Amino acid sequence: MFWGLAAITASETGFPEIQGKPTWTSLARAVFNMQIHRWDTSSCHGGINWQIHLWQEGNTLRNAISNGGLFQLAARLGHFTKNETYFKFAEQIWDWSVNSPLIQPGQDWLVADSTLGDNNCADSDHMQWTYNYGSYLAGCAFMYNSTGEEKWLNATTGLLGRPEKQFFLEDYGGNVISEESCERRHSCNRNMLCFKGWTVMWMAYTAMLGSAEAIGRRCDGKGRKNLCGLRWYQDTWDGIMGLEVQMAALGGITSNLMLMSGEATLTIETNRNAEEHHLETSSDEDLRPGALPIITTGDRVGAWILLGVGVWGSLLRLGG
Repeated sequence: MFWGLAAITASETGFPEIQGKPTWTSLARAVFNMQIHRWDTSSCHGGINWQIHLWQEGNTLRNAISNGGLFQLAARLGHFTKNETYFKFAEQIWDWSVNSPLIQPGQDWLVADSTLGDNNCADSDHMQWTYNYGSYLAGCAFMYNSTGEEKWLNATTGLLGRPEKQFFLEDYGGNVISEESCERRHSCNRNMLCFKGWTVMWMAYTAMLGSAEAIGRRCDGKGRKNLCGLRWYQDTWDGIMGLEVQMAALGGITSNLMLMSGEATLTIETNRNAEEHHLETSSDEDLRPGALPIITTGDRVGAWILLGVGVWGSLLRLGG
């Protein structure tokens, strides 16, 4: 999903195209088409799973970042290309998310981390992460900008309000984002270190400028004094290092540069070099909402049989 979001960002910002290679928009489209083919109605009435392959743990886990990321990608492709089909898919993904336990407008717009297809998405894991909110928030903002519908304005306002209270804590001045579920306890894994960096990029047009100043003060660690830390609310470098920590800090500073530039994202009308082309892949084909090759229980059974045959064949070859 993140490859697709990176590609559409390149189109929106006018990043130079590579001569003789697919456009950034075409790459974003290919990612979208590959992911939307994973829409799974064998349980939960839809949604895409966190993992793709049957042998991976999490294959039946519908999580917020996978579905929110796909929603955002659809909304941004629609906004950029002016292709209404993307908007229809975006609305389909959003409506499913709101009707599942993932997004709960009645609970102050709580966004849960995940829900399980094994129990037909009857409940959810309420672990709170910044990027789950950010993924849906950006999609709603693009949908509102494109359609002007009150539905998207209300969703944008709701999804912005809760993170402001939950992740921009008054303890730290109220204007510096913190990954509260792991940051203070120093228990963030490598993935978690990236979350708030992505979030502030997705919140670029509503992000608080205080974060950029705070991040800059933390970039004074080690050697040349240019390593950034994780705890942006501290006055000095916290000693936390790693690629993901620097990625998050770069995302935070970049988001504020985007904000201060005051320039709207480009569209196909203002970036003609980023035209959308069909790529010759098995999944990149014209799609219509409601006309997808949906994953069903039969597909899952068949896939397990094929997997078993493949494993058995491998064992026979090894044995021979």
